[in-house]
Order: sequence, then C-alpha cells, then structure tokens
Amino acid sequence: MIIKRYIGLTAYEAMNQLKRELGSDAVVLNTRKIRQKGFLGLFKKPMVEITAAYESKKNLVLAPDDGDKIDKVNSELVALKSMVEDISSTIIKNELEISRELQGYYTRLLNNGVDHSIATSILRELDEQIDFSDKDEQVIEDIIKHTIWEYIGQIQPISIDNRMGQKIIFLIGPTGVGKTTTLAKLVAKLAMAKKYRIGLVTSDTYRIAAVEQLKIYSDILGLPLEIIYNSKDFNRTLLKFKDKDFIFVDTAGQNHRKVSKEDELYKMMDTANNKEVYLVLSGTTNLNVLKSILEQYSFIEDYKIIFTKMDEAREFGNMLNLKYLTSNPLSYMTTGQNVPDDINVVDRDDLIEWLIGEDPYERSS
Repeated sequence: MIIKRYIGLTAYEAMNQLKRELGSDAVVLNTRKIRQKGFLGLFKKPMVEITAAYESKKNLVLAPDDGDKIDKVNSELVALKSMVEDISSTIIKNELEISRELQGYYTRLLNNGVDHSIATSILRELDEQIDFSDKDEQVIEDIIKHTIWEYIGQIQPISIDNRMGQKIIFLIGPTGVGKTTTLAKLVAKLAMAKKYRIGLVTSDTYRIAAVEQLKIYSDILGLPLEIIYNSKDFNRTLLKFKDKDFIFVDTAGQNHRKVSKEDELYKMMDTANNKEVYLVLSGTTNLNVLKSILEQYSFIEDYKIIFTKMDEAREFGNMLNLKYLTSNPLSYMTTGQNVPDDINVVDRDDLIEWLIGEDPYERSS
C-alpha cells in the first residue's frame, strides 16, 4: 500500500498531480490547507495538501490458494480503515478543537439550526474544563444538557407584580412576524384572570389591517383601544390610561433601517418608566437576517425575545443562537394563529431536547 501527499496552489492542482501519478483508483484520506514554513510563509496564500492511499494492482493479483497474501491484504485493509478513522477524527479535532466524545453533539446542534461558531464555542469551552475520555455516554449527555441549560438561562415571561405600579408592555419587531396576533394572545390570557385593568394601544397606523385586527380583539375582550400617531399622542394616552394595571403597545414594523433617537418609537419608549419590551421574531427567519434585525433595534438594551411561527420552523437553533448573541432572555413562543391558545412560555427542558435531538423533525408536543 502506498500513501503519498500532494501539494498545490489549489485543490484542483494537487488533485491533478495525484491522478497523474496514482490514477483514479487512489483513495483520498485527507485534504487540508497548509502554509509554507518560515516567516515569509505567513504572508503567502495557503496551499492545499491532499493525502491519498493507493494499492498497487500487481499486489492484488493473487492466486486463489495464496492464503498468506490474502491475509496480508486483509490486514492492510483493516489498517487503512483504522487510519482513515484516525485521520477523520484528527481533522474534526483540528478544525473544531473538541474531543471525539463531543463531535456527535456538535453535529446534532448544527442539524438543529445552531450556528457553527456558537456550537463550537460552547463545546470547546466545555472540553477545556472536563476530560470526557473516561465518561460514559449518559454522563456526557447530562453534562451537555446542563451546559445548554445554563446558556439558555432563565425564561422570563411578563412579570405580574402590581407592587411596581402600572406596567407598559411594548411589542417591537419587523413587519410580518405576527406582533398584533401575539399581543392579542398575551392580552387574552391576562384578561381571563379578570383581575387586571388593561388598555390597548397601537401605533401601527401604516397597516389598516393591523388596526382593524386589534379593534376586533379589543371589542371581544371588552378592552379600550387607543390609536396613536406620535409620541405626543402616546403621552396623552398614558394620562387617559393612568388607572390601568397594564398597557399593551403594538408598534409598527421597522424594516431595513436602524431605529434612531429621532424615531417616534424611541421617543415613546423613552417616555415609559416601568416597561417591558419584547422583540418579536419569526422562527422561520435565517440567522443572518436576524442579526440585521438585532442591529436595527440596537438602541434597546433591555428586552425579551418572543419567537413566532414555531409550528412552521424546521429548526429551533435560532432560539439558542440569539440568546448566545444577545444575552437577552427568551420568553414566549407561538405555534399557530389561534387566540389565545397558540402561545406558550418557552420550556427550557423541551428546548434542550429539540437542540440535541438526533432527528430535528421529531418534536415533543
């Protein structure tokens, strides 16, 4: 058996060298980028190294009764298999810098939508603290679950504490994520207790449908609704609703631009003293878009996160991704259009199972 390395400026160049010398029967064991040795190598473009194995055909022409040669070939095949496994393990270890025992969980996290860099960071930090080589599978899984539990942190729904006086609940986020329906679900659940005085406010006057939708809910629940156009209207509404325990504010979506201190949304939120802000995001949105949304609302530091449309989401990884990126708490998730049924406080245990489950499409009910 022959094992050789080929180096080229590109993978194509290195592969051509391999094929010219060993032909198409060679088995590629490893492909990696390398730098030339020495100080100057730091400033040159990395080269590509391909490691390949080749079994000479003349060694494979064996007599039917030549048992020694057959045994030798079998031994070499076993050795080659072991070598491939070791190299594969080393490749992952070198790229991720995590031990073999954690690599399966890395794959699971990725399959369930956790960002590569976040999954790597979490597992690498864990790997540096604990030696997993002597741990059985159940112990490893329990450690990983506990670690993700800590990263997810406390789930924070609306705080029902009248000792702080009136509370103003803002729902913010891009257009089309379901802010109005989500607000209706939250209000309906709170109104069912029949011990809280609630007022509704909408500044989403750009969409007539949103105003009409909230008007229907306010009529059904028997709650007052105020339509406002600017921060001055909001201040007048606060005076009008001074006897309310909760004021829920449905805001207009802020698409494709960063909110500044000159925006009416900023002015309204700056006016409110005892407030809770909920950033509403769709579970079907990809991470790059979510990052741009976070940038739009970067003027807000203290907010909680609601994920909508989780019944349509293929993966739950973005719930961990955003918690990791922002450190802001998760609160609710919605799973349909029914008011008030299709909203729940995020369950940490369920979320952990969804994140490290082997099948991302099997969800517990």
